[in-house]
Amino acid sequence: MKQGELQKCTKCGNGVMHTDNPLFYRVRIERMAIDMSAVQRRHGLEQMLGGHSALAAVMGPDEDIARQIGSPQVWIICQDCSIDMRLASLMMDNRHTEVA
Repeated sequence: MKQGELQKCTKCGNGVMHTDNPLFYRVRIERMAIDMSAVQRRHGLEQMLGGHSALAAVMGPDEDIARQIGSPQVWIICQDCSIDMRLASLMMDNRHTEVA
């Protein structure tokens, strides 16, 4: 990670080493959705092959069952803030950094 990629902590707004601890987290969140058409195609092939899921995996196309929605989001979290159990809710409310 280059210096230009470092950001302040998403939770506390301080630099990642504000307590002299050199550890921090880079958390990447991707929102995903099941592709129901792909699931139906796979299920149909499994039914045609007598319910053999492993055989359907080999015989059918290896298509994605889930697809990403929107851009992934990345947060930088300092070590001190990483112990906060409410971190997941903070991340869902603080969607300010998107990655292409």
